[in-house]
Amino acid sequence: MKIAWRERESLQGRQQAKRLYGRSLIRRGQVDIARAVLALSLLSLPILAISLNVTCTRHARVGASDPYWNDIARYLAGMEVSGKSVLRQKTTTAHYQYHRRFMDDLWSRIQKETLDLVIPWRKKNVPTLYFRATAFYPLSGADFINLYALFPHARRYLMIAMEPEGDVSVLRDHQSWRLVNGLVPIQRSIYAYGVNNYFQSKIMAEEMTNTLLPGTAPALLIFLARLGLTVKAVDNVFIDESGRLAPAAGLDASRSPGKVTGLRIGFRGRDGSSRELVYLRMRISSASVHPDTPEGKYLNRLRGVKTLLKSAVYLLHLSTFGPVRDFILDRSALIVQDDSGIPYRFFTDGWKTSLYGIYRPAMNLGNCVPVFQNDLMKRYAESADPLPFNFGYGILFGHGQSNLMVARKK
Repeated sequence: MKIAWRERESLQGRQQAKRLYGRSLIRRGQVDIARAVLALSLLSLPILAISLNVTCTRHARVGASDPYWNDIARYLAGMEVSGKSVLRQKTTTAHYQYHRRFMDDLWSRIQKETLDLVIPWRKKNVPTLYFRATAFYPLSGADFINLYALFPHARRYLMIAMEPEGDVSVLRDHQSWRLVNGLVPIQRSIYAYGVNNYFQSKIMAEEMTNTLLPGTAPALLIFLARLGLTVKAVDNVFIDESGRLAPAAGLDASRSPGKVTGLRIGFRGRDGSSRELVYLRMRISSASVHPDTPEGKYLNRLRGVKTLLKSAVYLLHLSTFGPVRDFILDRSALIVQDDSGIPYRFFTDGWKTSLYGIYRPAMNLGNCVPVFQNDLMKRYAESADPLPFNFGYGILFGHGQSNLMVARKK
């Protein structure tokens, strides 16, 4: 009996030990699992941070696609908006029907007198080697039409001018009366351009600072829509200290004097490709291209661009703008310009040039004095091909009095 009792006691002891050991394994396993989960979480944090950073970067770079922006572009341009658009009701009024007729007539004139002449000429005379390179337009005003007509395949368009860009939140308010009353100032500003293929500084100063639909944003959206492009996103931006574009929604201009601000417009080309238009309000100076300034850091990322210089007030002829001139020459693979851009003498070495039109810079423009170039006059006397459209200040002399040069870096 004692032996049986001791065996039973021993068996019970072994079973108790097994239970205790099992519980210890469970507790240890729970700790190990917890440790594993903690370790996995810690390892995942950098990956999560990277993914969040990528998401933020993408948002900051591209902006959220919103069909409203294409509707507002088409609304301003006097075109049909989508059937479910919140703007559709505004397009049924007699006031808007007049705007539509006005814009149709104006665009018909722009098409006939500019685009139908520039596009065939470009296909024949502007090299297509730099097919998708950035198209760069210093001193552009709101002139996207010529930039796109000359370089229709660029993936990015960069325009720099002094005219304010405007607050796009004004355009976002679809219930605002400004979207109705602001159409007349837009008609006035774009009409002068449509007649002359030339934005007059006085008109831009008056009409693009109006309190209804201010800035270059409305004109740029109109041109995008009329050119058959689909607007996907529109954002106010500024150049941050690192030289990158950042959303300007939280930027306090009163506390950030000197910041370069502007617009970033994402759009889709006729071929379905994603494109981007950046418009920066910037006073061109040597600081603009200095690698230590925010705007200089931004611009110094440009390489192999296609540059357009038109009605450039002869600034690049002045020694004080030498750094800007040298920067454009260094970063451009192709330059299309009139005589108000870079002086001809800088294209004698390392560039292949072709001249078009008639050279006669003998008019005082009021805000600038044309610089006569003997070497350019001599070259025109030797050889120049016809130019079938008005370009730059030549329109002030009359039809067929413009000059244009295409320079390709060797």
